Amino acid sequence: MKRHLKGLFFDYFVINLGLILSAVGIGIFLVPGRLVSSGVPGVATILFYGMGIPIGLTILIFNIPIFILGVKVFGKEYGFKTFFGIVGLAFYTQTFQSLLNNTSVIDYAKGGNLLLAPIFGGLFLGSGMGLIFRFGGSMGGADILGQVISKYSKLPVPHAILMLDMLVMGSGIVVFGIERGLYAILSAFTCNLILNKIFEGVSHSKMVYITSSKYDEIQELLANDIQTESTTIMTKSRIQDSERKMIMVILKNKQLRDLQVFMRRIDPTAFIVISEVYEVFGDAEDE
Repeated sequence: MKRHLKGLFFDYFVINLGLILSAVGIGIFLVPGRLVSSGVPGVATILFYGMGIPIGLTILIFNIPIFILGVKVFGKEYGFKTFFGIVGLAFYTQTFQSLLNNTSVIDYAKGGNLLLAPIFGGLFLGSGMGLIFRFGGSMGGADILGQVISKYSKLPVPHAILMLDMLVMGSGIVVFGIERGLYAILSAFTCNLILNKIFEGVSHSKMVYITSSKYDEIQELLANDIQTESTTIMTKSRIQDSERKMIMVILKNKQLRDLQVFMRRIDPTAFIVISEVYEVFGDAEDE
């Protein structure tokens, strides 16, 4: 029990650190530079400059109903970590915005290099998101909506999230102009690059072994939502003296993150082993 509590405390400590880094990227670099990031923070930036609504308030107001929708559609598996992430991001972003009095550490009006905003904004935001996702947290927003859209439209989750992000960033181009929009795209590229490096690790692929009573549902998830092939391995338990099916699949960056999100919904008790993969040869379907 004590070991479990220590592990849980460490998870929340790292998630909280990730929220602070994300808020630095949004509140200190992206918002003052008028760069629309993806998801709810991007919407918050547009509303802040268009209507004067505080960034943190918008993040909270938009995310709470999205979180409730996710709980209604998928159940309580979203858990406290997602709620903690939503409230934490809103609080820290608003805190930084208030401390700086809506100014930036870089004075763009006096010749500050705007290129620093997408680079360092993306760096801090990507680092924060990588830590949050790696320890099972979430910042809500597009991640939840993407899963809801996928559930009812059969559109793969990554495509649904990309569609939402393009809608938000496209609105930013309309509001702030093409030049700021291009800088925003650069920030998104930097953010995703850092996010994948932190979340995925040093290798480009992961080998994932899954043992679960929800075998058929997981196979359907891998084929339809994550869009990858898997291999079935028969295993035998020494304790229960019974045979069970184990799924073996090789995943890349975003696919691994999507799998972990879905598994918390389908079967939180599933036994999952993840290992590094550096090279893959051949076709599993030929075996």
